[in-house]
Amino acid sequence: MTGPLDRKRFTLIVGIVVIAVALLIVYLSWVFVNVIILSIFGAFVLRPLDKKLRKITRIKNRQISAILTITIVALTFSGLFLNIIFILGSELAKFQPDVLQTDINMLIDYGMELIGKYIPTSIQENMKSNLSSSASSAILFIVSIAQRVVLNFISNIAIFAMQLGVVVFLLYYLLIDGENIVKTFIDILPSNRVEIVKEFLQHLNSIYNSLFNVYLIVCVLTGIIGGIGLMLIGVPYPIMWGAVIAVLSLLPIVGPGTFYIPAAIYYYIFNEPMKAVVIVVFGWLFLETIPGNIIRPRLMMQSGNIHPIITLLSFTAPLFVVGAMGIIIGPAAYGFMLALYRTYTGFEVITKSGNKEIEEKAGTQAEDENPPEDKTQPGDEIQPEVKTQSGDEIQSEDKTQSGDKT
Repeated sequence: MTGPLDRKRFTLIVGIVVIAVALLIVYLSWVFVNVIILSIFGAFVLRPLDKKLRKITRIKNRQISAILTITIVALTFSGLFLNIIFILGSELAKFQPDVLQTDINMLIDYGMELIGKYIPTSIQENMKSNLSSSASSAILFIVSIAQRVVLNFISNIAIFAMQLGVVVFLLYYLLIDGENIVKTFIDILPSNRVEIVKEFLQHLNSIYNSLFNVYLIVCVLTGIIGGIGLMLIGVPYPIMWGAVIAVLSLLPIVGPGTFYIPAAIYYYIFNEPMKAVVIVVFGWLFLETIPGNIIRPRLMMQSGNIHPIITLLSFTAPLFVVGAMGIIIGPAAYGFMLALYRTYTGFEVITKSGNKEIEEKAGTQAEDENPPEDKTQPGDEIQPEVKTQSGDEIQSEDKTQSGDKT
């Protein structure tokens, strides 16, 4: 027969073994941590699309709907990626550093003409030579970075393909069994913690829906609007620039203005002022005002409202810490803490209201058990009120008088 000391030792040993195995699993899977994060993020973002496709196509089989969802997304991104690669390849084939240097010198001369009235000629010559040398060194630096990125991508293409295969594999099973995983997690919880965990998951779902789904939908719509508008204006490669606008819209500080303002300056310098004005008006109205002030607030009204400061910090600060993955990790971490805060404050309100109800019930029960004491003395008689009308009194007097006479 084992005693309590033996049970404690057994529990301690089991706990140490479980923690050691968990740390070992984390260590072995650390190479694929980005893949796992991307898979979970993709499953959460594609879940509404999967449900919508099942509703439209009336496909009840989750495996078929998951394959259809992944195929649509893969074809879309593959088309955009191949389009961008084709455009970059054709432009790099035509790229000539001397021509670019000539265009930059023309731009420098144009700028010197604008400020020539305010700067002496000797200073202008020094500025022109310094700017020209800085531009040539910047061109060489950009070209070297581009070559390094292309070579790095080509050398690691096998690793990227394997990671992409793992992402698709995990994404497929998360779309199929994601809800069952959550239900299983809830089932193993203690019964007195199920409600608060469900409330936390509801807050987390609404917050992540605002930070990820709504934000991504607005960015994609902004990119589509930008591509269509640029095609109508006559800007070359509108599909590629639409994808660039969608990516820029993800960053709150950067935004679509990083594209349409330099584009307008470019067309203004190269003697197309009307097109420059049209690009500025189109960018301000359809890429900034309508998505930010009309589309996003309407979509966020259907989910959890989040303060703009939290949105700004969650999407911007992690980029400088963990790189591109900060766009996913940052909102996930901030949203998790916000869900904890809302769950805690809601639980506190419920607890206080429950305590008030308990106190009120206790007070009513005490009143029922101890009724108020009767203040009347036992010897006192309660005289009933006699309500006589004046007419009745007169009649009784008349009757007594007549009886006396008789």
